[in-house]
Amino acid sequence: MEPINLLRYIRNPFVNAYRLLKVATKYKKMHWNNLVSNISDCKIHKQTKIYNNHYLRNVTIERGTYVGFNALISNTTIGKFCSIGPNLSCGWGIHPIHGVSTSPVFFSTFKQAGFSFSTENKYVERKQIKIGNDVFIGWNVTILDGITIGDGAVIGAGAVVSKDIPPYAVAIGCPIKVIKYRFSKERIDALIESKWWNQNDETLKVLEKNFFDVDNFLKLIKEK
Repeated sequence: MEPINLLRYIRNPFVNAYRLLKVATKYKKMHWNNLVSNISDCKIHKQTKIYNNHYLRNVTIERGTYVGFNALISNTTIGKFCSIGPNLSCGWGIHPIHGVSTSPVFFSTFKQAGFSFSTENKYVERKQIKIGNDVFIGWNVTILDGITIGDGAVIGAGAVVSKDIPPYAVAIGCPIKVIKYRFSKERIDALIESKWWNQNDETLKVLEKNFFDVDNFLKLIKEK
């Protein structure tokens, strides 16, 4: 009897696909069972969705906002109805570069490296970040300390937000730059004045019915 050639089964693409599927399923179960959800000193509205594998410290998130997977956020306020993609890194401190060293061992008492030579804090390491209302932030964005992102702004995937972004601006890249605005100045001023994100559900339903008709929505909300 001819011996079974196991190699031809391993080389068979259908066998390989089945084996890969088993490995992927096993990895997925292991990964999802070990997700980290760490929230401390935060104020999060009950109508907010935060996806798994996140670390939030000293963060305020208001109504209608969702935060994607793998968020690392600290010292940040996030407004209403924001859409935040996966892998946001936001508010992790500032290092001085004009000293002999950049190591906090020499300028901070917080012992980031487990010890410190410094007996005083010589530098402001953390600054509050403010993300406005109706802000869209794409995948893999980093926001530096002290930054303000205006209402209605859009931050493209992979951007490093190293300067303030005006309301309703579309900004991309590293270094980040504003490439356009979502609407005309007149529309932007009217939207900001309306503060629609603070309106009750009745008004928000009017917005839903006029989602792509900005002018009609502004007209209707002005009449209320």
